[in-house]
Amino acid sequence: MQVRKAAIESLADILVRQRKAEQAMERYGARMDARGRGLLHELVYGVLRRFYSLEADYSRFCRSKPDDTARMALLIGTYQLRYMRVPAHAALSETVAAVMQSNPKAGGFVNAVLRRVSEHEPPQKLKPNQRAELPRWIYAGWRDAFGAEQVTASSEALKTVPQLSLALFTDRDKWLEQVAGMGIDAVAGELTPCAVLLPAGTDVTTLPGYEEGAFTVIDQAAQAAVMALEPVCRNGVILDICAAPGGKTAMLSHRFPEATILAIELNARRIPRLNENLQRLGCSNVQVIQADGLNLPLPSLSVDALLLDAPCSASGILRRHPDAKFLHDEQAVETLAALQRRLLSESLRVLKPDAAMVYAVCSIHPQENEQVLAESGALWDMQRRFPDIACDGFFHAVRCRDGA
Repeated sequence: MQVRKAAIESLADILVRQRKAEQAMERYGARMDARGRGLLHELVYGVLRRFYSLEADYSRFCRSKPDDTARMALLIGTYQLRYMRVPAHAALSETVAAVMQSNPKAGGFVNAVLRRVSEHEPPQKLKPNQRAELPRWIYAGWRDAFGAEQVTASSEALKTVPQLSLALFTDRDKWLEQVAGMGIDAVAGELTPCAVLLPAGTDVTTLPGYEEGAFTVIDQAAQAAVMALEPVCRNGVILDICAAPGGKTAMLSHRFPEATILAIELNARRIPRLNENLQRLGCSNVQVIQADGLNLPLPSLSVDALLLDAPCSASGILRRHPDAKFLHDEQAVETLAALQRRLLSESLRVLKPDAAMVYAVCSIHPQENEQVLAESGALWDMQRRFPDIACDGFFHAVRCRDGA
């Protein structure tokens, strides 16, 4: 399939049919070569990151509302004109050719609008949420909770392509020397002693120690949540709830090699990948259990430490998953918060009185953060990290033992 046609279909799947970006691109890009898949990824994720300003840009020149196919084509064409090193004539001709394969009648309309876009500068007057590339409800909620200045700083980070972040299970300085010898620009992360940042698009399978399980891919903000768990008993039972794909589980396994790590995962389709990752990473002290975190197969007061990485709206990782801002709304956040409270309650049930616990989500919505913890009956030490160039947005809270 021609790449731009695949991008049109992928965006329609995401924005119209509410499918995840990875699933949509896999569906249409499965038979492409690596170059084609790379271009597809850039087009789709680029549009999703810059959707609101792109929409404001092309819509100035629309005399009628475009249908879904034409709308996706206009987004793709405008993105190429504004953000890619594609000659204007190529961006227009390739995009028009792609849209005509699905909707021949839309070709002339798309061509006319994109020509006007190419002849004009981007619009200077944008609404605050359009400038921030955020849905109005997210922009308003963050502005009210954190202030407009913080929203501006966070939104600038969310527009960028994230670096690759690793957690190393080997000597970091020596590993960085090896990578430097390969001509790869890698730097030590600042949030944990095992964090390393590499350029986006780095092929992890070519890095030193991949086959030997020397590292796992995990953002350093998430690493900090794992590092915050400090069990009283280091050789007891540690529970990792919602464990797949296994990055946090692997960190727990390597931090506490004498402990028994129980990795709880409800989704059966995610367990093979979880097992595969844990095997490569040498996590011999982990037992994977398919179970519902709302009904843990454990007696009350039986666990020495627990990490709950709860399902969330992913608002903190929109630079990695920009589709998330189109897949959730305010009602979805409230629904997720209700689930998080139930998971938290069940987690507290199985904890021993003096046990350590970390609650974590890759969202910075207060509804999924401190508001979830407020009704738990425990005391918490909370940490919210806003998205920036070096890390994702993330929230974690450590249960204070004297508040059990």
